Amino acid sequence: MKMRQTFLTGIVILSLVAGVSGREKIFSGSAFAEGSQKSETKSLSKAIGLSLLLPGMGERYLGMPSSGKYLTIGDGIIIGSAVSFAIVGVWKEQEYKTFAQKYAGVDPSGKDEEFFRIIGLYPDRDTYNYSQELYYRDDADLYPQTPEWNWVWRSEQDQLRYYDMRASAERMWRNFRIALGVAGINRLISTINVIRLYRGGAPLGLSAEINGVHNSDYGFKLIYSFEF
Repeated sequence: MKMRQTFLTGIVILSLVAGVSGREKIFSGSAFAEGSQKSETKSLSKAIGLSLLLPGMGERYLGMPSSGKYLTIGDGIIIGSAVSFAIVGVWKEQEYKTFAQKYAGVDPSGKDEEFFRIIGLYPDRDTYNYSQELYYRDDADLYPQTPEWNWVWRSEQDQLRYYDMRASAERMWRNFRIALGVAGINRLISTINVIRLYRGGAPLGLSAEINGVHNSDYGFKLIYSFEF
């Protein structure tokens, strides 16, 4: 939770698509020749380190900035997305906890995520405890019969609304984790690209486009196409 609260705002959605495409090439023969000559005096480890730090910077270091420009642009969108999802996730998390406190009498202090998951599935503590005793018998994990662990939803509609609110928060955190994974893939692509450039091979043919996402509250899709 402490880690989650360190991120800041914006709203986008992303996807990474790899495939063969005949769309825009991002290098020319003369630029490739120039980059190959320059790479002979450069450090491969430094180029890789720069690509891991910020995709596209290793290509720039080797003298072929156009070969990595889409990776740099894409990384800005990806990291911005991760920050956005984290911000919205924190906000939605606080929202459903406040809702549970107001409409189910929940005391949120000292409660873990499992508790907040369970209260969305059972109308009250006694129903939950009874179901656990019925199924697990002596091994049942019960909540104490004390006020701080009690909850009673005012209505089924309130419980269902809470469930939807929590599910929405979980989607934001899932999107956040996906964005971090895509950021890692972006760095891997850049690393492969600089190794090819350093060894005198052709750079990956990269192009990118940003499209709106239909039927979504969260705005954009980043598409990469590349050729080996």
